[in-house]
Amino acid sequence: MKIGVVKEIKKGEARVGMTPENVQKLVAAGNELLVQKDAGLGSGYTNDEYINAGASIVTQGEAWDVDMVVKVKEPLPAEYYYFKKDLIVWGFLHLAASKECVEAMRNAGTTAIAGETISEDGNLALLKPMSAIAGRRAVFMGAYYLEKQHQGEGILLSGIEGIPAGKVVILGGGNAATNACDMAIGIGCSVTILEVNQERIAYLRKQYATEEVNIIESNTENLERTIKEADLFISTILIPGSRPPKIVKEYMVQSMKPGSVIVDIAIDQGGTIETIDHYTTHDNPVFIKHDVIHYAVPNMPGATPRTSTMALANGNIEYLLAIAKEGLENAIQNKSSLESGVNVYKGIITYENLGLTLGLDFKQLKEVLV
Repeated sequence: MKIGVVKEIKKGEARVGMTPENVQKLVAAGNELLVQKDAGLGSGYTNDEYINAGASIVTQGEAWDVDMVVKVKEPLPAEYYYFKKDLIVWGFLHLAASKECVEAMRNAGTTAIAGETISEDGNLALLKPMSAIAGRRAVFMGAYYLEKQHQGEGILLSGIEGIPAGKVVILGGGNAATNACDMAIGIGCSVTILEVNQERIAYLRKQYATEEVNIIESNTENLERTIKEADLFISTILIPGSRPPKIVKEYMVQSMKPGSVIVDIAIDQGGTIETIDHYTTHDNPVFIKHDVIHYAVPNMPGATPRTSTMALANGNIEYLLAIAKEGLENAIQNKSSLESGVNVYKGIITYENLGLTLGLDFKQLKEVLV
């Protein structure tokens, strides 16, 4: 198979879809690898490293003119030109937030595999390391923007001896949430997690039984009560392939302390905060509304590209090797979890949540493959 690794053009995105080590594995399996010039520089990988791994260094157009393109983030409008019939696009695509991209794929007959919807035994396995990084960085960024020079409250989130640490409230109890929680309690913060699933609540209470973590049911009353006490509020709600509802209403944000901070980790697909109506970037990551600092960067792991690239590449490689060796259709038959990642197949939407969210026709992948 002819596989392309393209340079990300999303602002502030320095990750790359494949490391030289994983390029070498695919080349050893008999595939042709075309890596766009300087695609890996932001993650610390030189063109020579890819050449030594067996790849050819090519232009953007050549890297797209392949059987499968390996990306990190969703294609942007300047890249839609490269969509074509039977092309496979692999990456963290978050297509529910990009109807224009989906329409372009439908028109071209392109296939899209979204790593963030691949489910292994009920877990979003490929998204897990990115969620871990985002969860940890949410606490770092919250602590940073709570400083007075950023118009924050002027508190040290960790506190010091004799001075209490800040209060962190986390909406959702998944992997990003537990990583944010671990980081927050590690610096001495008081943490509250709001979770809707009763089984998950029981699990979290057991996990944090010896820590100063309050695990409560996520409902309007509890959210209203806890958000006004928060110095740092972190939303982690993600519905695979779909936009989450705006759970945090504007009046709730208005009730927060002046200078407090909101970080929405799942802003990639629209997020849950009513007062966040646009993305921000790593260059200009926050805006202030109702005296509350809002951090809405959709590619948080992109700020730590070396770590993030190694993590995502290690998760991708097993699937990429299977697709390259067996072809997509056979790989789906032999590795059932891959099916959950196919959001668009040859121009047909095959992920139900995506079709429902965008109001577009969809079919079950099994129907299309027959």
